Amino acid sequence: MYKIILIALFFLASCVNQPKKEVPIVEESSETHVVRSSEIQKEIDDLLFRDAENKKLELDYLEQIRIAQENNDTEAFEFYFQEYIDVERLDIPEELKKEPNYFKGGINLKY
Repeated sequence: MYKIILIALFFLASCVNQPKKEVPIVEESSETHVVRSSEIQKEIDDLLFRDAENKKLELDYLEQIRIAQENNDTEAFEFYFQEYIDVERLDIPEELKKEPNYFKGGINLKY
């Protein structure tokens, strides 16, 4: 029994004294090239196109809302505000926001 304990302690002690290997740190490039099938890329392009069209529509409505506010036009304000609310908002994954045809709009853009 003592031999087993001594052997186990010997192995544990030898593991502790092993020099640590350095693991190289790999940095991710922001210009990583992703390979996709043409069907998947078309779906992504279509999604980003619809998202861009929706965001442009939102910006147009925000401009009309601004004009209605300047002119104290309650009817126009209510109409364009409702149109703005009704615009479809698409949930775009973060990785697709790095695509070159992604249209950044919305919260950070002011009218």
